[in-house]
Amino acid sequence: MKAAFLRSLLVLGILANVAFLLINLRPDRPHLGLRRKGKVLLRADPPRAKWVKEHELDEFAAAHDLDLDVVTAQTFEDVLSVLQAEQAKPSGLMLAAIDDEIVEELRAGGALRPVQDVIEPDQLATALSEYLPLAVEQSRGKDGKVWFFPKRAEVTIAVFVRVAIEDCYLNWEADRAAINAALREANGVGLPNGYALEKTPELWDMYDLFVAAFYWAHHPAPWADPRHPGSEVTAPAPRVAFRTGANEDAVTDLVTSFYRHGLGDADVGRLDAPAVLDALQWQALFLKHHLLAKACEDPKGIDSDGVNALFKEGRLAWAPINQEDSLWLHGGARRDAEPGAPFARELDWGTLPAGVSLELKGGEPVRPGRSFSFESVHLWALPVHSPHPRLAVQLARFLTQRGLQQRETEAQGLLPIREDLRDEYPILFRLDWMQRILDASYHQLERGTGVVPASLAAQGYDDAYEKLYAALFFSGKPPGVTLEAVRAAAKEAARAP
Repeated sequence: MKAAFLRSLLVLGILANVAFLLINLRPDRPHLGLRRKGKVLLRADPPRAKWVKEHELDEFAAAHDLDLDVVTAQTFEDVLSVLQAEQAKPSGLMLAAIDDEIVEELRAGGALRPVQDVIEPDQLATALSEYLPLAVEQSRGKDGKVWFFPKRAEVTIAVFVRVAIEDCYLNWEADRAAINAALREANGVGLPNGYALEKTPELWDMYDLFVAAFYWAHHPAPWADPRHPGSEVTAPAPRVAFRTGANEDAVTDLVTSFYRHGLGDADVGRLDAPAVLDALQWQALFLKHHLLAKACEDPKGIDSDGVNALFKEGRLAWAPINQEDSLWLHGGARRDAEPGAPFARELDWGTLPAGVSLELKGGEPVRPGRSFSFESVHLWALPVHSPHPRLAVQLARFLTQRGLQQRETEAQGLLPIREDLRDEYPILFRLDWMQRILDASYHQLERGTGVVPASLAAQGYDDAYEKLYAALFFSGKPPGVTLEAVRAAAKEAARAP
């Protein structure tokens, strides 16, 4: 009996030694749990995906005995295709980052399952209390269920060069007569009564943007970066850019301008809506006087990367850029971040200008608008065949915890969707320039934002707007700049096949 007992102790001792040996061989797995495998789908380029894996995913994987691989996609349309393929042939995808524009198609097609189905009600309530209301709203389906956890938000804001604004503010009056003449051709009057340029773009409307663009296009820019070769960098030149051409970003910018002039969801698709015509009239006026960067006048247009490149070359003074690209334009806070604009210290950020009609009555715009920007909410979604749905929900919560979201904001430029980070960002983010990006972003959310209307793509209105824009401005016969001329040209373009 005693011998058997001693043998048992010996065997237990040997087993304990083997266990310690295994732990020493794999110190990252001290609990020796069952090893699982999974994949996370991200829309990201390789450097950003690598950062997320090394600084976020690997920590979670080590704590949960998980072999976690990253699958990347370049666009959210690619994300849609990957998830549809995963639905037909599961490959171990446990969690996916999507945006609000592909939600309905994925959900209607049965490619996803609600997170509400795999989390306890009290835990769900705690989670939702931590997020911004707009993010929670986007996380719910039409059935009232919580389908997603918010990941991040994105909003377009105005980026500008401070010294260029100061130069314009101090000297634009020299061009008042020429500016009045240009505007009078469009509205029969000129500038509004008692007009004075606002000192900060945060307070601008479309008249202010036109005045600034006109001044920059007709005067040298001693403030432009001299490190770029060629006299054309500092010579008089257009220094405002919008995204234009046949691409999704350009259509979003165009429709955003309609909303700034007062368009509502119910009027989306109306090519003759007053807000649409007001926005197009301003566009016609900018193009006639060549106040936009040359690339904006090319039928091929210019996308976000192109606008950023012009800024980095010192050729722009003002442009609408989302807060994530604004971080990369500045240069980022990561050690391995690509160099940003050489004059990054002169960059500043504000809300987009308010839309107002060119048409005046009694010296004031007939149709005042507002500052507005479409916000995009990115979400964590569960593929319908997620091999570890409860673990995937834990991962989504892990990735949106306070410390990690702050870290990711500093490294990647995302707009935090946590209430506590929104409330405390002036304290938590120590870099002044990053505080100003976040300040402009949150201020834009307060002044005017909304999600891209579902009818825009679902009913083909985005194609209609793209064709209208091309017909008006890239057909070789641009419209006149009066409201009547723009209305007639839009009507003719709408009839074209």
